[in-house]
Amino acid sequence: MIITPPPGAPLLGTIQRSHGMHDDLYARALVLNDGRQRIAVLGFDLIGMDFALADEICGAIRERTGVLTTLLNCSHTHSAPFTIPWSVLGWRWLSGPGREWRDGLVSRTAELVSRADATAEAALLRVGRARAQIGSNRRLPLGQAIVMKPNPGGVVVPWVDVLRVDRLDEGPAVILFSHAAHPVIIHGASRLVSADYPGFASRKLKDRLGGNVMTMFGQACGANINADPLRGGFLAAEQAGTVLAEAAFQAACESQPLPPLEFSVKSVRADLPLQPLPTLRECSQALREAEDRLAQRSGRTTFSDERLWELQDQLGSAQSQEESTATDDVQPMEGQPWWLMDTVLCLRDLMEKIKEGDERPLRFDAHWLRIGDHWSLLATTHELFAEYQLWFDDAVPSEHNMMLAYTNGCESYIPTDRDLALGGYEAASFPSLDGAALRYRHRRALRPGAEQQIIEQLRALWA
Repeated sequence: MIITPPPGAPLLGTIQRSHGMHDDLYARALVLNDGRQRIAVLGFDLIGMDFALADEICGAIRERTGVLTTLLNCSHTHSAPFTIPWSVLGWRWLSGPGREWRDGLVSRTAELVSRADATAEAALLRVGRARAQIGSNRRLPLGQAIVMKPNPGGVVVPWVDVLRVDRLDEGPAVILFSHAAHPVIIHGASRLVSADYPGFASRKLKDRLGGNVMTMFGQACGANINADPLRGGFLAAEQAGTVLAEAAFQAACESQPLPPLEFSVKSVRADLPLQPLPTLRECSQALREAEDRLAQRSGRTTFSDERLWELQDQLGSAQSQEESTATDDVQPMEGQPWWLMDTVLCLRDLMEKIKEGDERPLRFDAHWLRIGDHWSLLATTHELFAEYQLWFDDAVPSEHNMMLAYTNGCESYIPTDRDLALGGYEAASFPSLDGAALRYRHRRALRPGAEQQIIEQLRALWA
């Protein structure tokens, strides 16, 4: 199902309004049925979803089909609209001009799952894994700081996992393949909508398999991994997609059959503590300084959203990381009026949270699908660091595994406790204004200790 947004939709990677489409965005659905229960697994060419949208889609699917467990995985392509609550200005589009497109996702996705459920047929499941690495760890220590640059010695997840669904005696019908790497090869290099490397990989794999095969990508725990090269452009994204498709093809060809056992499905929800709210005085000072920077840069501190987008659209494409001489490649738009205004708006929102005493924790969901001791699939919300996937692969009591992040909601990074202490874009919290935490709707990063809480919650699924 094509879910490409209308022209002019702001793209999160380039922070500019799209002026066309390079390749369509898709939603794909697989319904697994063991005769006792059904599980819907969906892949979206989107950067993610906030909980409200994900819950609404799951509810519509449940009402339409009766399917109780739905996994909505997003590829996290940055060449797509603001469907996660990151920034104030970008997020406004989804509730304003993008509302019709957003609401259409809900009804059309329910219809997609209904059609997939209605066309169910007997199948054989097979699972496989092959070595693959199209990216690198993006957290490079530089003096006392962590900057966004390739870190050759950093943690990665160097494989692709495959779930192959075969028609009886007719070969593959569906290939679900997962890998851990941010789809940012296009990112700020173009204002065209694109699925980035996952889209290229899906098409290449489909061509490689031939016949009527649906290929769908699942994003794993790639929060601290960038597909290379950052902002490299379409040709580089196609090359990375080709490499990943070949690895997925190998995994599919060498896959092992699963016995026809009943599924076991378990879910858990936890409340993760966030960093304490700063004092009103601390936030007020940071806000005044942010307003001063905006005034010095632009000569004013008030803009209409339309004017800010107009200014953004006048800018050229960002340099590829291979060409960039910046110390930190996290945000080429830093210093532009849009970015400075959004910082002010995020701090104003944080001020309101302080006044209201809003200490609400971060919701964390996980779903675990298991087929005996032979294979299991773990899907979690948010942007998880690669270390969690490596831990899961070692800890879970099943022979073959697959793990997905960015599933059923994405409203925060989930670093390890060690990375929370080190800081950097994915882990920094107030008073730093450079981290993703200020842009995400809670405005603060996780509190140290969350890592152990997550591990305990996940381990309880199979204890």
